[in-house]
Amino acid sequence: MKKTALVLLVALAALSLAAAVLAAQQKKIRVGFFGTICEAPIFAAYENGYFKEEGLDVEMVRGDANTLRDGLALNKIDVTDGVLMQWIKPIEQGLNVKFTAGIHTGCIQILAGAKTNIKTIKDLAGKRVGVPAIGGGPHNLASRALFTNGVDPKTGVIWKAFPMSELELALEKGEIDAIASADPIAQMIIDKGKARSILNSAKTAPYNQEYCCLVVVNGKFVKENPETAAAATRAILKAAHWVSKNPQAAAKMSVDKKYVPGNPELNAKILAGYHYVPSVKGGEDAILIAAREMKETGVLNKSTDIKQLAKFSFLKLKGVE
Repeated sequence: MKKTALVLLVALAALSLAAAVLAAQQKKIRVGFFGTICEAPIFAAYENGYFKEEGLDVEMVRGDANTLRDGLALNKIDVTDGVLMQWIKPIEQGLNVKFTAGIHTGCIQILAGAKTNIKTIKDLAGKRVGVPAIGGGPHNLASRALFTNGVDPKTGVIWKAFPMSELELALEKGEIDAIASADPIAQMIIDKGKARSILNSAKTAPYNQEYCCLVVVNGKFVKENPETAAAATRAILKAAHWVSKNPQAAAKMSVDKKYVPGNPELNAKILAGYHYVPSVKGGEDAILIAAREMKETGVLNKSTDIKQLAKFSFLKLKGVE
């Protein structure tokens, strides 16, 4: 008995030592998230252990668009899943971040208030459009759509910024006529009968062919830790593939763990409508498409070389296919 107990103690000690060594070997990184349903791959990478499988010890950091941008700029966040169009202008202005892969298409909608006569993007001319942030992904997508439909996005509409959770109330109070926002907030407002969708980037051509969300990494971090950045990217892409196969499980996990609002059934339908096929090439191509139209709308400077901007902002990492 004593010998058996001793063997067990030695085995337990060995396991504890192995666990300690493994923990010491794991790279600590900070992953930022906004709290939208399309970020399900980040939540899945954390909850399903894909980050750990890549040797990463992750701290999850929640923040709004400005918090995440500032966190990357100040080296307080290493990796995030970002709406491409909210990062291009800051990169043009000198923000040191890199895209490493495309995650999915879709996730932003433009809504017209149910009590308005707005039926199309053209009908937004002269109207008040609420967005979570000026310069954010929804604002830039709406600007592109307006420009394509002959409405000057700078002078043709009145932009009003509200926290994403307050857009519905602003619409109810008559402070705005339309909304550009990410899901699940956009779809929740629709399902309550308070608005109707006039553009859905997951369904409306040509936006449904673009990767709207990419893996975004801190420039200083990836320069000093390319292998760790590649590991984080792989974990998120693996999680994106899992989400594509398991939208219901991903939606339930995202709500149960309080990453996003809404209910699992609604969020599962939203996720099933996105095109979660991780792609390095797709992400790289999307930068060029979005940047070109953002320059045409006046969001980017007239002097900006779009090809150079796209080349500078995208980084192919060894081991990420």
